[in-house]
Amino acid sequence: MDDFDIGSLIPSLDSLLDKLDLLLRILVMAGPLALLGLGLYYFLTPPNEANYSAGYRFRYGMSRVKVWRFMQRIAGMVYSAAGLVLTVVMAIICIFFGKMEAPDMVWTAAKCILWELGIVAAATAAINITVMVFYDRQGNDRKEMRELFKNL
Repeated sequence: MDDFDIGSLIPSLDSLLDKLDLLLRILVMAGPLALLGLGLYYFLTPPNEANYSAGYRFRYGMSRVKVWRFMQRIAGMVYSAAGLVLTVVMAIICIFFGKMEAPDMVWTAAKCILWELGIVAAATAAINITVMVFYDRQGNDRKEMRELFKNL
């Protein structure tokens, strides 16, 4: 027992900070990559008919197949664009994590995640509003809105 050092059981601070850096990078990049993947899924391979298990679901888009397909296309475009922009921006921010102190790195990651959540909420609201502008609750065209946008 004389050769046993209790300090050897405690991991070194450098190895913990290396793992913190990696963990924060994964947390910051997971959201944008998931959003990009979800957007590409909605855009490239949406379900053909409205269902309650796959695809972007919103009450206005569940009534007719035409509205469902429109909603999937819009959701795919918006989520793909938001995911692509967020992926690039968050990758640039993650590059600078190695030059930050641990508390600054954690606060920056927390701010990034809050921004990601806000952008996803705004994108979801934009998709829902777009569907509500072009279709009513029963899935009927709002022809006056289509005419307005054709004339612009």
